[in-house]
Amino acid sequence: MKKNYFLTLLLTLCFGLTSLGQVFITELADPNDNSAARYIELYNAGDSSVDLEGWRIDKYTNASETVSQSITLTGLIESKGFFIIATGPEDTEFFDIWGFSPNQWDTGGNNVAGSNGDDNLEVYDSSNVLIDQFGVPGEDGTGTAHEFEDGRAERKATVTQGNPTWDANEWNIDNDSGGGDGPIDADAGVFDPGAWIGTSTDPIISVGAPITGLDYFEGYGPSMEGVFTVGGLNLTTDISVAAPTNFEISLTSGGTFTNSIVLTPTDGIIGSTIIYVRLKADLGVGSYSEDLTVSYTGLDDVLIALSGEISPADPQFSFTGDLDDFSYLLADGGPSVEDTFTVEGLFLNDDLIITTPTGFEVSLTTEAGFDSSLTITPSSGAIESTTIYVRLKAGLEEDSYGGDITLASAGLESKTISVIGNVFGETTKSMLITGVYDGPLTGGRPKGVELYVLNDIEDLSSYGISSVSNGGGSTAGEIEFVFPEVSVSEGTYIYVTTHIEEFLEFFGEEATYESNFVSINGDDSIELYEKGQIIDVFGEVDNNSDITWGYLDGWAYRKSNTGPEGTTFTIDNWTYSGENGLEGGTSNATATTPFPIGTYKNSTASLANNTIEGFKTYPNPITNKSFTVSSNSTDVKEVAIFSVIGKKVFSTSFSGLNKNLDVSNLSSGVYILKVTEGSKLATKKLVIK
Repeated sequence: MKKNYFLTLLLTLCFGLTSLGQVFITELADPNDNSAARYIELYNAGDSSVDLEGWRIDKYTNASETVSQSITLTGLIESKGFFIIATGPEDTEFFDIWGFSPNQWDTGGNNVAGSNGDDNLEVYDSSNVLIDQFGVPGEDGTGTAHEFEDGRAERKATVTQGNPTWDANEWNIDNDSGGGDGPIDADAGVFDPGAWIGTSTDPIISVGAPITGLDYFEGYGPSMEGVFTVGGLNLTTDISVAAPTNFEISLTSGGTFTNSIVLTPTDGIIGSTIIYVRLKADLGVGSYSEDLTVSYTGLDDVLIALSGEISPADPQFSFTGDLDDFSYLLADGGPSVEDTFTVEGLFLNDDLIITTPTGFEVSLTTEAGFDSSLTITPSSGAIESTTIYVRLKAGLEEDSYGGDITLASAGLESKTISVIGNVFGETTKSMLITGVYDGPLTGGRPKGVELYVLNDIEDLSSYGISSVSNGGGSTAGEIEFVFPEVSVSEGTYIYVTTHIEEFLEFFGEEATYESNFVSINGDDSIELYEKGQIIDVFGEVDNNSDITWGYLDGWAYRKSNTGPEGTTFTIDNWTYSGENGLEGGTSNATATTPFPIGTYKNSTASLANNTIEGFKTYPNPITNKSFTVSSNSTDVKEVAIFSVIGKKVFSTSFSGLNKNLDVSNLSSGVYILKVTEGSKLATKKLVIK
C-alpha cells in the first residue's frame, strides 16, 4: 500500500528541531500473523554515517524492571539510511516477506528483535549513553500507550532525533487492543522496513486528537480549556486554524480567544504549537458537537471534532466513596476505626444534612466531633469537596449493625450510602485448621482445607477463612469465605475445596463447601476467623521464601491434641508429606503419601468420652446392614452417624435398653457413631462392609 506523504493525522505532536546527526528507532514490527517477521528499524537522521560497533539495544520483557535480553550491534548505518535488526534464526522467512535480508540478525532465545508488543526497549551508543527509548521499563505495555502487540509502532514524521525519555506523543501505534488501525498482518501493505514517513519532502500537517468534555453549567461559561497541537514540515505557506461557531481558540491559556489563528512556518517548519480551545460563554442548555478546521493550501482540510455540554444550573449534590465494614471487639469497647467519603454540591438552596443509622456516627474531623448526624451549610449555594468521617459507635452490645447513611437537602431527592458493622464478643475457639492439601489432578486439583469442630457450634456463620498468597501478610479482618448460618456438632470434619467434583474423585468422599478462595499452592497460608478475630493459622503469613512448611503437590496435617493457636504458627505441630506427596496416583489411596483425611483427634473433647453406662454396639464391623445399640438405661437415645468428613448420613431416636437399627442405605466404609442419652454422650467408629 503506497504511503500517504501528504497528510498524517496524529494524536499529538512533538518536534525535535536539532540538525545534529542522530540514530533513533523509527519502526517496531510485530505482525499479527507472523512472529518470525518481527524487526527493529533504526534511522540515521544525521549528515554522516555512524559506526554502530559497540552500540546495543536492551529489552525489558513485560513488566521487568531489569534488562531481560540485550543485543550488541555491529555494522555501519549511512547518513539518511536505515539499519534493520530482524528476529532469528537466520532461516526464517524474513526475505520472502520483505524482499531483502536485514542488516543484522538477532538469533538469541526470546531475542530483542523478536520483542512482543508489550515489551520495552532502550538504545545505547558505544559510550553507554542512552540515545533512545521506547516504553517504560518496569511497566507491562498491555493496555498502555506503548503497546504495539500484533501491530506496529512508527515514529511520527516530525521527530528528528532520539529521546532518552519515553514520550508517547512521538509515536503512531497500531495494536490488538484497539489502538490505531488495530492488529495488522504482514501482507497488509502497512509495514515498510527501510522506509519512513519522516524522510518525505512533501508537505506534512500534524494535528491533535478530538477534544471532548468542554462542559459548563448554564450561566457559568466559558468552559474549561482543552488543548491540541498543530505543526508541519516542508511547508511553503501558512496553516490556518478556524474554530466552529460555538467554540473559540487561543495561542495562550487564559488569553484572548478568537475564531481563527494563522501559523507561519520558519524554514518550512511549524514546530509543535499548542492551541487552546473552549466552548463559548452565554450559550443555552444543550449538547454541542462541531468540527474545528486546519487548512493548508494544496492539502485536504483536517477536521478536529470538538464537543461539550451545557447543563442547567439546578440544585444538586453528590458523594464519592465506598465504605468498608466497621468492627471492634466487645472487650475493647470501641469505637471502630474510621472510614471516609466525600460530598460536594452546587446551586443549593438549603443545608445538606447527613444522618446515620443506629450504631454509627459521623464527623467533619477525624477523632473528634462525632454525632449521629451533621449539617453542612453551602456557601453561595456551593459545597466544595468535603471529607466525611464515619465510624461504629463505642459502647455497643455484641451484635451486627447496618443500614443507610442518608444525605438530604430540601427539595432534592435523598441519596444513601450503605454501612455494615459488627461488635464481636468473646471467641469460643470451637474450631481449628487440621489440614491443607494441594491436589495432583489436572490444574492442581483439588485444593483446600480440612477443619475440625471441637465443640458444638450453634451458628457456623460466625466463622470464616482467608488465604494468604506467597507470604503476602495477614488478611487482617478481610474474611474471604464466611460459612453459612447452620449448626454443626462437635467432632465434625469440614472440608472446603476449590472443586467438589475433583474432591469426590480424589478422596472418595463429598466435600462440605466449595470456594475459589482456597485455591492454595504449596507456599500459601490459611487464617481461620471467629467473630472477626483470627483464632488459628496455618503457615507463616509473612514468609515467602525459605519455608520449611511447604506442601507443593502435597499436604500438611495438624498433630492431634494441638491448636488452635491464634495468630501463632508452630511448625512442629504439623506433619508434612513433602513436595509431590500426593503425586503417584489418581486418588488419595494411590498417592505416594496419602493425605491423612479425618484423623485429627482431640482427647480433651467430650466427644471422646463414652459416658453412657453399659454402652455397646454390635456387630462391628457391620456385615448384614444392621446393628444394635444398647445401654443400661431405658432413657431416650439420640443416634447419629457421620461420614469421616463430618457429614451426617443417618439419624434416629428410640427409648429402651436396646434397638436394632437398619443402615442398608449406607455404603460400605468407615463412619462415626454418636449417641446421646440425656446429658451423656458416647461415640464409636463403625465399619460397614
